[in-house]
Amino acid sequence: MRFASTVWIMLALLLISCGDNGISVESSEISDEHRLIHQGPWCVQHDPLDDIAMRAELAFESTAAAGLRNEVDSLNYISPLPDSLRFNMKWHVGGSAVLIFSVIIPDRGEEQLIRHARAVCESASIVRPAGLRSVFLSDRTGSDIDEERASTAVEPPPRVNHHLLVYYQQDGTSTCLEIIDSLVVDFRESATDSMAFTYIHRDTSSVISSTAGIFRRGSAPNLYHCFADSSGVYTGVFRNQFQINMPYLDSQGRVGVQSRLTSAYLSGDAYYPISAVPENYSVRIFLPDSISSWTPLESGESPDEWYSGPGGIVGGLPVAIGNYTASTLFPRYRMLILEGSPISSLDSIAVEKIASVLRSTLDFPSAEFSFVEIINPDGPVVISAFGGMLFSRGSLENLADVSAWDENLANGIVPPGSDILIGAAEGILVQSLQLDPAISDMLAAWIPLRYYAANTDDEPGTAVVRNAYLKYYLFNTEILGGNSGTPAVAEYALGDPTLNSSPLRPFVVGGKGVIVMEYLSSLRVLNRLPYLLQDFTHASSGNFWLKISSSLRVYRNTSKYDLLRALLYQPGIPQINVRWWEDDEKILIDMTEIQPGLPFNLEFSECQIHLPDTVITRTLMPSMEPGLLQCTAGPAGDGHVSAIDLNHTGVIPVDLMYTRVHTGDLE
Repeated sequence: MRFASTVWIMLALLLISCGDNGISVESSEISDEHRLIHQGPWCVQHDPLDDIAMRAELAFESTAAAGLRNEVDSLNYISPLPDSLRFNMKWHVGGSAVLIFSVIIPDRGEEQLIRHARAVCESASIVRPAGLRSVFLSDRTGSDIDEERASTAVEPPPRVNHHLLVYYQQDGTSTCLEIIDSLVVDFRESATDSMAFTYIHRDTSSVISSTAGIFRRGSAPNLYHCFADSSGVYTGVFRNQFQINMPYLDSQGRVGVQSRLTSAYLSGDAYYPISAVPENYSVRIFLPDSISSWTPLESGESPDEWYSGPGGIVGGLPVAIGNYTASTLFPRYRMLILEGSPISSLDSIAVEKIASVLRSTLDFPSAEFSFVEIINPDGPVVISAFGGMLFSRGSLENLADVSAWDENLANGIVPPGSDILIGAAEGILVQSLQLDPAISDMLAAWIPLRYYAANTDDEPGTAVVRNAYLKYYLFNTEILGGNSGTPAVAEYALGDPTLNSSPLRPFVVGGKGVIVMEYLSSLRVLNRLPYLLQDFTHASSGNFWLKISSSLRVYRNTSKYDLLRALLYQPGIPQINVRWWEDDEKILIDMTEIQPGLPFNLEFSECQIHLPDTVITRTLMPSMEPGLLQCTAGPAGDGHVSAIDLNHTGVIPVDLMYTRVHTGDLE
């Protein structure tokens, strides 16, 4: 979750009005000379129908069905107007929905009647529900998403193997750390003969020596491409030496390598070629006596040999070198501290709390995690890495106490340390090698909220934090995806791979995704999340949805199956108009989803009622009147309910708009 600036929290409290999204004409005023026809909360404004034989209809159809409909349909079946003509006007409103306005006339060959029917259709304009978000929801259907996922990654990527030698010599005169990587890229089972790598080439001490194939600089900084030789293989040797006490920056401008006489570390970022696909490693680390090392690999037969497990690892290999003392926090969770300088008490508290939250949320059987202390002379630093986190003294102290986070967010202040928690989650999730990037980032963005909830036990404060995530999503998708004089940017579903290249991705994943996780957790859909993460350590079968639903044991023809499918495969969130009124000792509630597309059918179980001197929470139940919910209002005859809240905990991913109706105004 990369929180935006202070402004977004404040502005997100405002409801952005909708406007033209560039796809249809909207009406802002309704003239007395026009008529309205309704389809649920949607309607169309049109000219009067002068002929008594003319009839208007309004209906929603899917984009697929609407694509088969012509501008003019000839109706030759039994209907109120047999042997008639239907003239159609379409509006693509998003969410795979098309609103179709039709004018139907008898087919009597009257040119004047036909011209009038055409004119009514052409002048008709859509009137969207009040308060509707202006962002255009993607028209991609669940079958479109599944078809794309099944068609990708059919061909295996090239096999990448690193044989890495790490030399750490304390008696060096100017350098004490050196890495040599013997790289082999096997293209023989792949459909391609080239591959992109990130590599930081230092002119003074870097060596590139290709022995089979070509390694060539790309167009972007630190981007290279390797090409296979005639046998389908690339091999090369890469060498980097690092001077003592000089910080070396990674591809994002952060310290990625630190070489010192007492300790050293490599973040793994790009000082030897790193590809985007999982890579296999065999590593030897040459160390003087009394010095130990850490790397998130499996140990070999001798203490200085390490190997990656099945599937390899994603990204660069982090290495930390020093005189370490290791302790076990939980099974598969360790902390390594440099000897001679006890860990800060606040750092220690934070480490234990981070490990506890990771273990209770994102843990899975093959995941391991190590908190590794490093020395960084330029100030506190935290480096997220595969299978661990490198941290310097004092860098975690902000996470020892997070009780003020809700107040910070309410005042537009980004909570200190939230990015550290996201990095720690990424270090766990990257071990689920085939997990979709958007799903992985959604899970990582969820962890700061879970950390706050676990370490404060403050439900009102947690509701404030949840609301901040929801507003972050709603406000930013409105600004970037809305129609304020700019072309519409479609909002894609969480499970849609197209989301990965969308400018709305940070807000959909880091805002909506977090509240979706909270909601699924509240419904106990995530009890088997560790099994899902474990299942995605292996290459996908291509059936993304089947792997998710079967891992979570959410079965077809159940409400949870349909709900999970909707939350992952439908763009946007439910927008619900809530009309409520008092009736004796009861509150009656009418709820209408107004967003285009299929309904989400979320579950609402409680209603918070605001009275003059108190706030009470009541259970919702079906009313005797079909389609309505009800709850007990409070003491008989009180009659002073000022407001209601159907999502007072903020756990439901929904945008609610309330209207109090006086009983005399009920239709």
